[in-house]
Amino acid sequence: MSKQAPVINISGDHEETILQLAKHLGRSRNRRVVFDLIYGRGTKPRSKKQIASQLGKTGNTQVVQDALDELAKHHLIVRMENGGQVKDGSRYLYGKAESVRANRDKIVKYADNPSAAKKVPTKRRPAVEVALSFVKPASRPSVPSRTKSVRGARAKLKIALLITNPDSLASLQTGVEARYIDESIRLSPRANEVDLKIVPAPTLPTLLDTLNSYGPTILHFSGHGGGQALVFDNEKAGEDGGTVLDFDMIASVLGATRANPKLLMLVACDTVDGAERFLGEVPVVIAMSDSIGDEAACDFSAQFYRTLSTGETISNSFAQAKLMLKAKGHADADLPTLLTHNPSAADRALL
Repeated sequence: MSKQAPVINISGDHEETILQLAKHLGRSRNRRVVFDLIYGRGTKPRSKKQIASQLGKTGNTQVVQDALDELAKHHLIVRMENGGQVKDGSRYLYGKAESVRANRDKIVKYADNPSAAKKVPTKRRPAVEVALSFVKPASRPSVPSRTKSVRGARAKLKIALLITNPDSLASLQTGVEARYIDESIRLSPRANEVDLKIVPAPTLPTLLDTLNSYGPTILHFSGHGGGQALVFDNEKAGEDGGTVLDFDMIASVLGATRANPKLLMLVACDTVDGAERFLGEVPVVIAMSDSIGDEAACDFSAQFYRTLSTGETISNSFAQAKLMLKAKGHADADLPTLLTHNPSAADRALL
């Protein structure tokens, strides 16, 4: 294999990809000078020795190598076999990644200004106004949501999967994530001990109904997030944009139910900030520290439940899911974050 295989979906998750590349470029001086040299004049790939010579760092090539390794690891540059193009004995050459070259200015802009990057609307973190998060409870009796259950109601592990995609301008593939999770559980040797309840287009009344009537072991939210809030679905068909519920409201809902979940999964962008608020009601929370793309979210959830359904602990299932993201080359492999006040709570199996 002479070229690095592309793993970045620059067209499908454009904003998320740009922000992740900017995050990994960062402000490291050594990384920047190497990056600027590669994306400067010239189209031919260079060897490490050539780059070190041009930068005047021939006496400290390890600094250059470290910068090259970091840039290549996060797909900011392309590493390829030399194949005799450069006659200096180097095994590898380093060159431009076309998607990065086309978006270089944006990547550098957000690398220089992380606070501006956090304000960029993405597919899983749309531009929502948290101040408008008041929701008037429905006056009519709630209609039970349509759900899909893969196993019997007496299962040891009960998962309530809330999937929402209310914003037509920031569409998510939450249905694909649900399918990944369903397939992972059904292939487990202990599938008969797991019950998956898929709750489409959840609202505040739906959340209350699910907690009261189903009593899930795991409450999993898949959709838009950010600003210490989650975007639930619209109250009526034909509406667009969703309803924002802040973390305080959701935590209050959890605190008002008889049996709280053992785990809260927030597979939505920028949900780590403020997630400690839930630890008073739920012993373990898994959230995302930045904007996560659809493919990474699906792969993370699938591996997490595949492992958990075998009887592994929460912490081991979490670790294996992150390893799968790294193995597949996802730039956002480090985004999933586990929070708990009591580490022993994460070191328990839910089956």
